[in-house]
This record gives sequence, structure tokens and C-alpha cells, in this order.
Amino acid sequence: MKSFRFDALTIILINAVMPIMCAVFPSQKMVVLTYFFATFILVASGNIRRILKVGGFVGVFLAIYILNEYYSFSAMISAWARMLLLFMPCFILAAVLIGSYKSSEVLSALQRLRLPKIFIIGITVTIRYIPTFYREFKIIKKAMNIRGVDFSVLHPIRTFEYLMVPQLFRCVALSTELTCAGLTKGISASNKRSSYFSSGFSLIDYAIFLMLILGYILIIGGLV
Repeated sequence: MKSFRFDALTIILINAVMPIMCAVFPSQKMVVLTYFFATFILVASGNIRRILKVGGFVGVFLAIYILNEYYSFSAMISAWARMLLLFMPCFILAAVLIGSYKSSEVLSALQRLRLPKIFIIGITVTIRYIPTFYREFKIIKKAMNIRGVDFSVLHPIRTFEYLMVPQLFRCVALSTELTCAGLTKGISASNKRSSYFSSGFSLIDYAIFLMLILGYILIIGGLV
């Protein structure tokens, strides 16, 4: 299947607009629309394998929410499950942005919005750190397994001590390294930075915006 390359700014804007529209015009149809576009972008970007993971998470949270509605186990569990279901489209688009785009592409896209430098730097460092955090987590877990330390929910204090404490120390070191790397590339320069990546909306970007606007018009206008 041929994959499409959306502009990074397209995914950022859609991910910012969808939760706002769901909050201003709350309805089941609006939630379905957000899931449709998030899934469409995920598939069109060539991330078909992630559909199974997303479907698994959605199925688990939906089952928890439905069972809790029928049997009333806990209002807090129901609220958490519902919140995760509502935010899942945002998580999907964030996963596409982090997994398929380099930090330089995201930085170039954010500069087109003319946002404050400190805001752009914070977002860029965060996006670069998320995959690094995952890799460090696996390294620490393997190191603990070599030493014969098992992780289990039955021993939460021990798990926290042997897994999270090293990760927190690595967070401090890695955040400093990522910040230094960004400063070396001139991320804090006052002038406009150039980019190796071509930035700008293409036909597929305008098409997805048009489809999203049309969907909102149909739902808000009560036509569907």
C-alpha cells in the first residue's frame, strides 16, 4: 500500500483542533469523527501495524467502561476509561508525529506558527526525549534481568526502586544532553533557521483539512 507523507504542521494542527471541537461540541458523532481521521492518518502514513495495538487498547478501555457502566465497580475507573477513550485519537496522532517525523521537521513546522522560542524548544526537546525514554527503559529492564531482578506488580516498591530510580537519574542526564544538542544546532538563535526538509502544505494536506472541515460542518449543522 502506498503511504502518504503529511506535513508535520498538518498533524500538529489537527491534533490541536480535534480535542477543542470535541469539548465545544460534545457528541458521540464528534468522537467517531476524531477516531476516523486519526485512524485514516495512521493508515495513510504507512503505520498499518499499529492499528492492531490501537484496536487492542481501545477494546480494553471500552470493555472496562461498558462493564463498569453495567456493574458500577468504581466511578473513578469509569471516568479514567472514558477519558483515555476520548484522548486516544490525540495519542494516535502524537505517535505518528514522534515515530515518523524527525525533530528537525517538527521544529521547522512549529517555526511557521511563529510561536515563542522557549515554547518551541520545550516541545522539540520533549518530542526527542520520548523515544529516548523508551529505549532507556528497555536497557534498564534488561540490565535488571541480567542481575536476576524481576519486576512484578506484586512488589510495587521494589519495582519502583530498581526501575524508576535509575530512569529518573537518566532523565536528568539525557534532558541536558538533548538540550545541548539543540543549542548546538542553533535552536535558540534569534534569526530564522533554515531547514534541510521541505516544509509546506501539499495537495494531500489541503484535502485532509477540507475533509475535516466538511465533517465538522455536517455534524454541527445536524446534517448527519
